[in-house]
Amino acid sequence: MTPPEFERFQESAQGSGVLFYYAGEFSPPVIAAAADSLKTHLATEDASGPAKRKLFSTFVEMAQNILHYAAGTPAADGSPPAPRGAIAVGRGNGEGSAGHYWIVCSNPVDVDYVERLAGKLDAVRAMSLEQIKQSYRAQLRNAEHAHTDSVSRGAGLGLLTIARDACAPLEYSFAPTADPSGRTTLFHVKACI
Repeated sequence: MTPPEFERFQESAQGSGVLFYYAGEFSPPVIAAAADSLKTHLATEDASGPAKRKLFSTFVEMAQNILHYAAGTPAADGSPPAPRGAIAVGRGNGEGSAGHYWIVCSNPVDVDYVERLAGKLDAVRAMSLEQIKQSYRAQLRNAEHAHTDSVSRGAGLGLLTIARDACAPLEYSFAPTADPSGRTTLFHVKACI
């Protein structure tokens, strides 16, 4: 069953040049199958090779973020929740987006991480392309990250990779979820390639 948040996400994506859409559980095999499907579809697109590579790379980064960071409710047997989210890829229909692709993902996150995520995204949005590249290289050499950050697995490299490949600043928002505990919020990120 598709949660109401993802149904709204799908409704807003329809009619917006959608080329690929998936909502549901995210696991390594699901991501691999979705990536193969997207790659097959992109082979028929008339975009340049670099644009296709950037779009594919962004898709994988966003899917990995859902896999690693989506919040959920543990199963009745106490096992960890299966990460759930939605991801869509499309061709620009909006102002200034002709000839560009967009990719958007949505997943629940713990409300305690909203401020942290917003801070990281605002910092990346304020960077120039050269600053993003410098920050990426610095994080690659950051051997202390694993000892100083218990939340992020990749030192923010995923966001920097997405921002590096995007042709405009990343867009993001948070929205209420149907979670009765109030412990999660729906996190959306959009990149234009």
